[in-house]
Amino acid sequence: MAAIGFIGLGSMGLCLARRLLGRGWSVAGHDPAPGPAAAFRDAGGLASASPTELARDCPILIVALASSSVYHKVIDEIAAAGGRGGWLLDINTLDPLEKLAARDRLAGTGWTMLDCTVSGTPVMVEKDLHSFYVSGEPVDGEVDRLIGDLAVKRFDVGAFGNAARIKLVINMMVICHNVVAAEAMGLGLKAGLAPEQLYELIGASAGASRIFEVRGRMMADGAYPPETMYSLIADKDGPTIADFARRLRVPLTMLPPALQAHVDALTTRWAETDPASLCAVIEDRTHHRRGEAAA
Repeated sequence: MAAIGFIGLGSMGLCLARRLLGRGWSVAGHDPAPGPAAAFRDAGGLASASPTELARDCPILIVALASSSVYHKVIDEIAAAGGRGGWLLDINTLDPLEKLAARDRLAGTGWTMLDCTVSGTPVMVEKDLHSFYVSGEPVDGEVDRLIGDLAVKRFDVGAFGNAARIKLVINMMVICHNVVAAEAMGLGLKAGLAPEQLYELIGASAGASRIFEVRGRMMADGAYPPETMYSLIADKDGPTIADFARRLRVPLTMLPPALQAHVDALTTRWAETDPASLCAVIEDRTHHRRGEAAA
């Protein structure tokens, strides 16, 4: 029996599952889509047929799903699975109300849910640049050790739902920072500055950010790895943040145009790449060729 059952092996889930495997954990995993299972097996994971199987066999579950509808289906399967229960770490980016509803759905089933979120991209996780937020019941023992192996920086943020709340705040900033970094690089490149020098100078300036540190590197290199984050931001994270702010009656004047830039990128040849390619979208639209002299 694996110690950990990992449900959701997309780019972030697979990255975190590999992290645990590399630290000696036995991890069984399942993804609703067929493709990710092969990469998980190649990393040393044990493929499982269903969330129900994992809920029956594993004392600790980690749930990392991109779709809200799939998330609720999986929670229902776990609730109906029977077994002895255990700890469930919910690391999804969702509205806090959805996580509270899922926690209530699991009440009486033997599962104790922790609201956990990760701030960082898969690249940032691989480089140990991510943070981990935990809210809900106090933990110790094996669960505490597990979180320590998942996290570089760990923050215990109090009542259940707080991790979801801070993740929405941070993701609002990330969406805006993506666009600011891309426009800064696009402007500098069009002005004739060399990509490597531009990255170095901005990185050492007051205008730098963690997003620029990571995605600015991709922009300087002109190398944009395959990703599905544009769809995730346009279809889930962006609307969730906007609705969260609407309920709280907080105006977010920067989010709408930044979100629209990500939606626009979905109509380009860069739609299936990391959002660092917003810089390439700008280059395409300004007909800039790297290495050309400033006009």
